[in-house]
Amino acid sequence: MEVIRAEFPFISLSMIIPIVFSLLVFFLNERFTRLLAVTGTTIVFFISLLLLYLFDYDKANSVQFYEKYPLYEEFNVYLSLGLDGLSLLMYFLTTLISLVAVVWSIRDKQITTRLKEYFAVFLLTESFLIGVFSSFDLIVFYAFYELTLIPMLFAIGVWGYKLRLYSAYKFFIYIFVSSLFLLLGIAAVAVQHYFNYGSFSFSYFDLLKNNYNTSLEIFIFLLFFIAFAVKTPIVPFHTWLPDAHGEAPTAGSVVLAAILLKMGTYALIRFNLGLFPEASLKLMPFLVALGIITIIYASWMTIVQNNVKRFVAYSSVSHMGFIVTATFLLNHEGLRASIIEMFAHGMTSASLFMIAGFIYNRLHTFNMESLRGSVRFMPLFAVITASTAFAAMGLPGGSSFWGKFLTVLSAREYSYALALMVLVGGFFSAAYMLYLLKTLFLDVREEGILIHFQDIRGFKFAAFFLLLIPILAVGFLPHLFFNMFDGSINFILKRLVGLE
Repeated sequence: MEVIRAEFPFISLSMIIPIVFSLLVFFLNERFTRLLAVTGTTIVFFISLLLLYLFDYDKANSVQFYEKYPLYEEFNVYLSLGLDGLSLLMYFLTTLISLVAVVWSIRDKQITTRLKEYFAVFLLTESFLIGVFSSFDLIVFYAFYELTLIPMLFAIGVWGYKLRLYSAYKFFIYIFVSSLFLLLGIAAVAVQHYFNYGSFSFSYFDLLKNNYNTSLEIFIFLLFFIAFAVKTPIVPFHTWLPDAHGEAPTAGSVVLAAILLKMGTYALIRFNLGLFPEASLKLMPFLVALGIITIIYASWMTIVQNNVKRFVAYSSVSHMGFIVTATFLLNHEGLRASIIEMFAHGMTSASLFMIAGFIYNRLHTFNMESLRGSVRFMPLFAVITASTAFAAMGLPGGSSFWGKFLTVLSAREYSYALALMVLVGGFFSAAYMLYLLKTLFLDVREEGILIHFQDIRGFKFAAFFLLLIPILAVGFLPHLFFNMFDGSINFILKRLVGLE
């Protein structure tokens, strides 16, 4: 991969700014907390917009804005930061969702205590996530990957709902234990580099040159896959997710669903496909089957939920199934589908969790039965809810349409039967979203309870507005996004067919 050095350290700066503002939050008076958090996330968001503008899309397969700083030179460990088209998209999603989460929290009635710690948690999470998506040294990637656990543990455990401690511990144990497989895998590829070239290296660019025998490559592939499958999550590694989402505060669920889950799917593309192309080809049928099982199982689990947050959580698992299926179809349209769906789901899942949080603030319950007809007297909120649901189910013009359509198209390259199975999964995702819309819009309840509801406004509306613009952009202008990451896809496909 070509590396283009940064003329200015934009990436490291965008990691430092949230840390600086988190320190300011701690040391300044609490009345400045919200302003500082919004200012910090806004600055980083505008840096991401600047990098979208400065990025050379004709060289989208190269790593741009590259920075490299020595950490432990004896073992060739460097803070190696950069953005290719895939990283850039995830970097932008991180800055956008972090801003949305902070804006949403400004008037969140659930967040009334320990404001300094609360906003510091989200600022630190943003910094660590940028590190995850921009790191090209596997040890540094692992460090940031693990660091994201800590602030999210506190977000769930301190500001969550009734079973918050149980859910926080379960979340931490699942991710931490699965990450040990990743650490073992990283050690294995570094040792293999030593056997091949006489030196240890954790650089992604160096490890691309490793040579493995088939059995060893499959073994290391599975070590990486287990860690990322739990993080994604896919069936049967998914059981921590509904609990974590069900008990997390609204902004915590937004960040967890929109960005933290994408760490797993991003890493599957970056590391599993990039570093282990032969193992990817040999295991492809099993992993595609696992993705389809995840879609169908999670869809059925979604529609039987009586808690709206768990409903949205299981729908996220179903969408992760689409992403995994599309990824391991190992063709151009499949990889396009997986990456565009990662971005699309990041926005729609964030919006769905904010919808659940907004209704909870009105009714003080997540019970689906109690939500009947709850949006009918809030016209602006009703439009937002319908737009989000239609986008999530994959209607043409919605952000998830291209992910689902291209997954079916890429499956068709193998067989009609496989395409039909993916299509059935798409039908189920439409069915549970229609069920949600029916509950919120069409079911009848006593109007006297609802008629005094205030429609959405202020910071809550601003948070939704920040999401609706890119949701529409993905639906109607997908080529803008394809131009961003097609170069990264081509690089991976060349490795899969043995041209590099």
